[in-house]
Amino acid sequence: MRPTLTVIVDPADRWMDRAACAGQAGAFDETATRFEQRKARELCLSHCPVLAECHAWARRTKYTGTAAGQTLLEGRRRGHPNTAAS
Repeated sequence: MRPTLTVIVDPADRWMDRAACAGQAGAFDETATRFEQRKARELCLSHCPVLAECHAWARRTKYTGTAAGQTLLEGRRRGHPNTAAS
């Protein structure tokens, strides 16, 4: 089982407490398997009430992994930073 971790550094990011993925960070980062990424996207798109906040956070922090129902690392691996969170 992957370790779970939720760290909220900025008080403005309190929306993370309401995210469907709260406490499941290991399944969403860039080390996640394709299966975990697909399950993460499904969770985001079907149950998450904070997609807009999550998307804005992922772009602001240049997050690489699955956020807001998108996998934000594929473009970077291919050398196309404009297709990933930038």
